[in-house]
Amino acid sequence: MEQVRDIFTPDQAAAYLQVNRETIYRFIRDGRLSASRLGRTYRIPRQSLERLLWSTRTRDDIILRDYTDAELDAFLEADRLTPEQEAIARRAEAIVLRAAEPHGR
Repeated sequence: MEQVRDIFTPDQAAAYLQVNRETIYRFIRDGRLSASRLGRTYRIPRQSLERLLWSTRTRDDIILRDYTDAELDAFLEADRLTPEQEAIARRAEAIVLRAAEPHGR
């Protein structure tokens, strides 16, 4: 299972954003990306990368809400299927898959 990072090196941040490492350093120099200098290298918080992504998004007219973990857990619990609903979904899936099979089998 992959561990979710909260702190990135410039190389890791570049890989995460799929950009060149020099782009990360330029964002830091320009003040578009917040980072802490520890010794001779930078450490970049995940929140800083996320803020950079939000500040450079192409659709300012779309406002997305930020949910807490507790709210997300409540949504997932409310969407959980009962055993009866799961059985119905499995039967419906089987019917769709059979209908999609080529005739003559």
